[in-house]
Amino acid sequence: MSGLSERQFALAKRWIKRQFPTLVTGVLFIVLWEVIARVIGNNRIVADIGYTVSSLQAQADTIVVRVSETFSSVIVAFILAVVLGVLLGMVVAEIYTLRQMTMPLIIFAYAVPHPVLAPMFIIWFLVGGSFTLFTFTGPSAYIFPAMTAADAQIAIGINGVSTFGAWVGFFPVFISTITGMNELEERYQHLGTVLGATRWQMVKYFRFWRALPNIASSIKSTVQLSIVGVIVAEFIASSSGIGYQIILAWKTGDLGYMFGVVLVIMLVSYTFFQLAVWTVKYVTPPGSTT
Repeated sequence: MSGLSERQFALAKRWIKRQFPTLVTGVLFIVLWEVIARVIGNNRIVADIGYTVSSLQAQADTIVVRVSETFSSVIVAFILAVVLGVLLGMVVAEIYTLRQMTMPLIIFAYAVPHPVLAPMFIIWFLVGGSFTLFTFTGPSAYIFPAMTAADAQIAIGINGVSTFGAWVGFFPVFISTITGMNELEERYQHLGTVLGATRWQMVKYFRFWRALPNIASSIKSTVQLSIVGVIVAEFIASSSGIGYQIILAWKTGDLGYMFGVVLVIMLVSYTFFQLAVWTVKYVTPPGSTT
């Protein structure tokens, strides 16, 4: 037990040491923010911290509901991007003719500015209908007594917002999967030939594992891009989520609320990123991630 406690203490100490620069950066950011706000002295240009916090507190229940909506879509988008990116990447990497046919199209699609496509995804799912996996009562029903369970209902499903987030986050995983599988060393190719491995066995025991570090590294980009994709979709073509709150704050000229919403997005996004990175490290073999 003491050995386990010492190990846990060492891990906690190392984690704190690694997060210390991030903490210092956050403190410096807050100090700089407050200094600039006080120098300008106008909350309608740069809202100070006190004004921002009071604006958030005034609509705390709305913020919690909208954050829950946004990051339920982010989770779906992230899972879709990773699963589809890996599976399609494996297929394209294995079939040379398909790779030659699809890569120019993929490059062209990736070059198109993503926000241009957001309204299309929303329209497609408005016409075709969204697919709800399950619903749950959001945390706001437990935090705020005035919030009813019906008002706090959050749906986890595939809709225009989540699919657009998946589209934006899909490309890093897809391209990294293809790149990693095509970088299998010649000695492993020779070993598979000597052992009489079939094409599927080469993928299962050699090529996929060679691509795993590439996939694990690209997932970090996919986390960020999925968040960006979902918020951009809410910002452009949706009437829900935290992105839509920025539009409302802009229309009402409430800069304190806008600053607060952006700050909430930063904090929750950082938390989700760290959780995703930790999960990848936990489920992949040692040495797959850095």
